[in-house]
Amino acid sequence: MFAQPKLTICVPSRNRQRYFQETIRSLVINLRTDVEFVFADNSDDPAVMNDFMEDVIGDPRVKYLPSAERVFSMVENWERCVEAATGEFICMIGDDDYVDVTVADLITRSQATHVVDVFVWSRLTYNWPGNRPNHCNVSAPLGTEVHRLPRKWLYEEFFSWKGNTATPNMAFGFYHGAVSKRVMDKIKAKFGGKYCEYPVVDFENVCKVIVTAEHMFYSERAFSVLGSCAESNSAKIKMMDKAKDQHAAFMAETGRNIDEDPHMKDFPFPSLLGLAACIAQTQHWFLTKYGYSEIKGWEANFAEACGLSCGIMGTRADYDRTVAGYRSAFGRWKNGRYLANFKPAPYSEPTDALFFTGVSNNHLYLDEEIGGVSTPAELYNLVNQSLAPEPELILNFEQHFKVA
Repeated sequence: MFAQPKLTICVPSRNRQRYFQETIRSLVINLRTDVEFVFADNSDDPAVMNDFMEDVIGDPRVKYLPSAERVFSMVENWERCVEAATGEFICMIGDDDYVDVTVADLITRSQATHVVDVFVWSRLTYNWPGNRPNHCNVSAPLGTEVHRLPRKWLYEEFFSWKGNTATPNMAFGFYHGAVSKRVMDKIKAKFGGKYCEYPVVDFENVCKVIVTAEHMFYSERAFSVLGSCAESNSAKIKMMDKAKDQHAAFMAETGRNIDEDPHMKDFPFPSLLGLAACIAQTQHWFLTKYGYSEIKGWEANFAEACGLSCGIMGTRADYDRTVAGYRSAFGRWKNGRYLANFKPAPYSEPTDALFFTGVSNNHLYLDEEIGGVSTPAELYNLVNQSLAPEPELILNFEQHFKVA
C-alpha cells in the first residue's frame, strides 16, 4: 500500500447484499495498491455480509464496517464511511453501482499543473436484470476533454435549475465524483462538525462542496455506472405505492419526517413528490440554515423541472397523482406565482418499441442488454473498449466549459 491512497471508494449498503457483494467483487479484482475501499453494511441480518467478507478482509486495501446492534440512518452510515477513509480523494457510490479506479490516474495527471479539490466525470446508467419495465439503451458520451470550472458558475448552475432538465446542472460532489479529504475536513469544520448532516446525503454534499471547494474539474469521459436494481430508490421513484413504502421506511430510520422540519413551513414540496422535490428541499434546507443567497429566477426554472420530472412516472395513475401533487404545491407556494411555469411533460406508456443505437451528438447509444451483460461492471468493461483511454484525454483547462 502507498503511504496514503490516492483514492478511497466508499460503498454504504442496506439490505441489498446480493448487489453489494457483486459490487465488492468488481472493485477488489483490480489489483492496484494506491486505492482504498470502505464497505459499510447496515443490514438487518449482519451474518450475510459478515460471512461474505471473511474472504475479502484479508485484502489490506479493504476496510469493512459491519452492521451494528441498531440500524444506522443513511446519514450515519455515510458519515462512518467518510470517517474511515484515508485516501487523498473520496468517492461514494451505491451498492448497485460501479466506478473505474483508473480515474485516479486522471486526477494525478491534472494535479501536475493545478491544485485539484473536486474531480467529477460523466456516468453511464444501467438497469439490473429484474428492474427493466421496458427495453432501454445506454448513452455513453464520447467527449475526451477535461475542464476546470469556476466555482461561481457552478453555484449558479446548480442552484438556478436552468437548463431545461428535470434535475439541476453540474452536481459536483463525492457521489460518483471525487472530493479531496482536505475539502471534506473543511466541510466538517464549517458545517456542524459532521461530514454528513442532512438525510438526502448526496445532494447535501453537493451544496457544501460548491461553497467550500475552489478548484473543480470535470471529465467528459465516463468513469462510473449508476446502477438501478429492483430494490433501489431510483427504481421506486416511478411507482407511487412503492415510493410511499420506501419513504416511510426512510423517515423511520432518519428518526423524523424531514417534510415537517421547520425550514419546510413555507416550502410545500414533500420529498414523496419525487427527485426534483427532494433536491429542492435539500437546497432550501441548506440555503436557509446557513444563510447563502438564492439565485434570481430559480423558482420558474424549478417549476419547469418539476414538470419534466412528471414524465418518468411508470403508470398513468402515478403520473396523475404526481401532477396533482405538484399542482397543489405550486398553487400554495408564493401565492401561486409559479403555477403557470409548471407544465407537466405528457405521459407516455412504457414500450419495448425499437430504439436508436449508434452514434449521435457525440454519444454512443448501445442496447442495455448488449453482449448479455448482467452487472454495471460488465457494462462498463464493454463500453470502455469504445471510449478514449485515460492517457489520451485532453486536459483543456483554459477554455470555459459550456453545458449543451
